[in-house]
Amino acid sequence: MFELKPTKHLLFPSLVYHSPFLNQQECEMYVKSLENVKKEGSSFNSDFYQTTDKLHLLNDMWKGLSDKVIKVIESTADDQCIMRDSFYTTCMWANISAGQGYFHKTHTHPNSFFSAIIYLRGSKASSTVFYDPRPQVGVLTPSVSEDTFLNSPGFQLSFIEGSIVIFPSWLSHCVVGNKSDDNRDRISISCNSMLHSEINTDTAYLKI
Repeated sequence: MFELKPTKHLLFPSLVYHSPFLNQQECEMYVKSLENVKKEGSSFNSDFYQTTDKLHLLNDMWKGLSDKVIKVIESTADDQCIMRDSFYTTCMWANISAGQGYFHKTHTHPNSFFSAIIYLRGSKASSTVFYDPRPQVGVLTPSVSEDTFLNSPGFQLSFIEGSIVIFPSWLSHCVVGNKSDDNRDRISISCNSMLHSEINTDTAYLKI
């Protein structure tokens, strides 16, 4: 019997990078510093607070964190062979849960190229879920014998304190929470970045 041995090509990937970033002492330092930063409640979730999105401009400590994130962003861009002059932070803010059933609805980060999340404090219930951006895959959804990254509409990224995740800003994601989850201690930092670049594609020149 003929046995098919194909080469599997993972085409058009939505790349998500997850890496260690801060040690425990650094995480607690940033958590402590957030006590002195003004916070505002969310319009869609009473268990959720955010700081200003200009956190990177408040003082040298937060600017230092922003600069460290940009170094990771630059490495990510190198991995994807992206030509540019540099990357810079457009926004940086803290997300702070205040209730057991904290959640963050599905969203993207407009007007940016790469986004990052730094996990300062949380638990297994605090994971981030990323969703398949291709609408066509929902046309027919057959039953599967096993859920894998090749057939799942979403991917649940584990919350690891001190780690950072880098992803394309257009990729939909959320934090799922319910009353049985304990998300009261979840604290993360979100960052958006944009590139300085001269793009010389034929009929599509752009300088940003």
